[in-house]
Amino acid sequence: MKRSSALVAVILAVIIIAVGGYSYYEFASTGNMAISVSDLPSSNVTAVYITFTDVALHSNTSGWQNFTVDKTVNIYGLTTSNASLLANISLHAGKYTMIRLYISKVVVTIAGQNYTFSTSAHFAFINHPFTVSAHSTTSVTIEFDLRSDLNLQSRIFTPYVGFTTG
Repeated sequence: MKRSSALVAVILAVIIIAVGGYSYYEFASTGNMAISVSDLPSSNVTAVYITFTDVALHSNTSGWQNFTVDKTVNIYGLTTSNASLLANISLHAGKYTMIRLYISKVVVTIAGQNYTFSTSAHFAFINHPFTVSAHSTTSVTIEFDLRSDLNLQSRIFTPYVGFTTG
């Protein structure tokens, strides 16, 4: 009887240690990623409102991970020093290789008039590796080039982006 009670106690202790160790591992292997957006300005334009719906991040170990954003940002006049925070995401630490910023709407103000532009792609694609370290925040600024992105005559937005880590 004493032997079976001792065996049960040892098994419970092993289970508790295993669960606690796994919980520590999960907590210890996460970091944060702050994603911001900015632009290079275009002439005759006074505002560019982009509605972002999702951010997708790709790593070779876990594939694509999607995160809901649902935020509209006037990126006109934003630079890497005053970029607008789009999302602060908690994710597993590791190396990531690609980012997709999903865009649902682009409204451009030209000479005081608002125009809804069509998009040539539903997302901006960034193919650039970066590392998210555990217990820290990796800052990434994605810079749109409005001089190239906006076709003012045909009212089409084509997301050409640059990448800056901070």
